[in-house]
Amino acid sequence: MQGTLRTAHLVVGAIAIVAFLITGMLMNAHQPPVMQMDWDQRLLFNSRHIYLMAAGLVNLALGTRYGLPPSRARQAAAIFGSLLVFASTVMLFFAFFAEPMAGRWPGRLSGFGLFALFGGVLLYVLASLHRKPVPS
Repeated sequence: MQGTLRTAHLVVGAIAIVAFLITGMLMNAHQPPVMQMDWDQRLLFNSRHIYLMAAGLVNLALGTRYGLPPSRARQAAAIFGSLLVFASTVMLFFAFFAEPMAGRWPGRLSGFGLFALFGGVLLYVLASLHRKPVPS
C-alpha cells in the first residue's frame, strides 16, 4: 500500500504540474487576453492556476518521502489524508475551468479543493508525527 500511494502521489503530482503548464498556455491564448482583463477577472484565473500548481507540488513532495506509520489507526488517517490530497487536485483542476472561464465568481469547487488540500496534508502530518524512522 505504501509503495502504491507513493507512486500515485508522484504520478498525480506530475500530471498536475503538466496541467499547470497547459493552463498557463491556455491563459496566454485566452481571448480576451487575461493580462488585459480587469484585475478581479485576472485574479480569478491566476489564483486557480496557482492553486493547481500548489496541489501538484504537494503531491510531488508527499510522493518523494511517503511512509505509513506502524499503527493501524494512524495508517488509516494517513491514507485518508492522501485521498483528500488526491481529491483536492482533481477539484482544483476543474475549478480552473468551472469558475473563471465560465464567468463565475469565487465558487465552492476551489474552496472545497483548498480545504481538502489543507485537511489532507494536516491529517497525513498528524498521523505521521510519531512514526519511528525506518533504517535505510
